[in-house]
Amino acid sequence: MDWKAFFDDLQKWMAASNQVLQRCSFDSDEYWEWLVHSLGELGNKYNNHPLVNRILSAVISFQDDMYMQSNGR
Repeated sequence: MDWKAFFDDLQKWMAASNQVLQRCSFDSDEYWEWLVHSLGELGNKYNNHPLVNRILSAVISFQDDMYMQSNGR
C-alpha cells in the first residue's frame, strides 16, 4: 500500500471539496452526491483497503458534523 500516494490524493480531494463548496453549499444534493461518488472512487483506487475505507468514512462523518453545526443542530 502506497500511503504517501493515498494521503496526497486525500489532500487533493480536500482541495476539490473546498472548490465544490464554493459552487454549492452543504445543503445541496449536488455536494453530497459529489462527496459520496468521489470518495467511492478514491476508495476503489486503493482497492478498498480496510484502513482507507475507515479514513474515508471518518471524512464523511466529519463533513456530516460540519453540516450539522452549520445548520445549528
